[in-house]
Amino acid sequence: MKKITTSFFVVILTWSVAGCPNPGKIRKKMPRLFTTNFSIETGAEPSFMITGDLNRDGEKDLVVTNSGDNTLSYFKGKGDGTFKDQIIIRTGADPICVVAADFNNNGYLDLAVLNYRDQTINIFFNSRFGNFKKTRITLRPGKIPINMVSGDFNRDGINDLAVTMRYHKVMILLGKGNGRFRNPVPIEVKGQPTAIVTGDYDKNKVLDIAVALAGSGRTGLQILWGIGDGTFHSSKIIKGGGQPLTIANIDVDNDGYNDLVTSSNVLHSMTLIRNNGDKSFTTLKDFASGSFPKFVAVADFTGDGKSDLAVSNSTDDLITVSLGRGDGTFMWPPIAHVVDEHPQGIVVGDFDHDGLLDLAITCRDKNLVNILLKRNIVNPKPDNPKPTASLKKNDQAE
Repeated sequence: MKKITTSFFVVILTWSVAGCPNPGKIRKKMPRLFTTNFSIETGAEPSFMITGDLNRDGEKDLVVTNSGDNTLSYFKGKGDGTFKDQIIIRTGADPICVVAADFNNNGYLDLAVLNYRDQTINIFFNSRFGNFKKTRITLRPGKIPINMVSGDFNRDGINDLAVTMRYHKVMILLGKGNGRFRNPVPIEVKGQPTAIVTGDYDKNKVLDIAVALAGSGRTGLQILWGIGDGTFHSSKIIKGGGQPLTIANIDVDNDGYNDLVTSSNVLHSMTLIRNNGDKSFTTLKDFASGSFPKFVAVADFTGDGKSDLAVSNSTDDLITVSLGRGDGTFMWPPIAHVVDEHPQGIVVGDFDHDGLLDLAITCRDKNLVNILLKRNIVNPKPDNPKPTASLKKNDQAE
């Protein structure tokens, strides 16, 4: 998402970092959870990445957007922690996001690619033979699209798209089931939307959308509460980080409700927004997880039933893993893992079939994807003290 950083937030770069909780005394150094196993070459300037079994062979595959040469890199997993050489797929100008969903209802995952420079979405159908075919379907969501997510918003069994637009809008494009979509319908939001994620945040079996808001105006996040017919009711702004560029679902206390975590790279901070279960959220105090955090992945890396965070830190050339305590706080310090230059996108999957969750990371300045395999460590968490961090007041979402 380099376009967001450079075009939106130049002024923010002069701000100083403040408000991170005191981590307290460290009693024991935590061992590294992952080892670098494999690196694969991509196109120019890889950033966003997704994973899934795209050719239905039982192995996790990878798709990477390469904004520097207008391509996707498609890597087929071998099942041993390595991947075959890239298949290059041509896209529109400056692809910055890709989602996988079955857009033509044939049981195979297709691709939708968001292109920043030409402000389009390309649809690629799964060939069923291990590749993707570009269609003539070109969607035009509007001026300056930023990010995208897929979901069934009107409960018709057909996958739809939601796109964040720089100028205070989220566009909803309802799918027709043949790979084509209805005209985009705008939803006004109260800031400049960046990242977007879906979830049933009130557990009413209707899909909602969480939108991160950054820029020079009001910041935080908004929930678009799904009605079930493709329309939404917008919440008030919820405080959720100074300049949130990434947003992810996380259940920090195992209560069955999706909480949210955001990252703000220019403020070097992460923020946890706890779901109270009554359409309100409580914003916890910011915490640190490295310099210029870009993307975040959520998983239980230690097998203790508590959600952890893996964060790409673009200027440190590090992946940091913050281990969850199960109460909305995370152990300090995060566990650092060195990767190649300028890490960006990060995804989780068991790439070698050993029952442990691994990581894949795009490294923009080296045109690489690094594969980090999880080490088989029993109970790596030391007895660290909890930081003293008070809760902010509740921000109500209606």
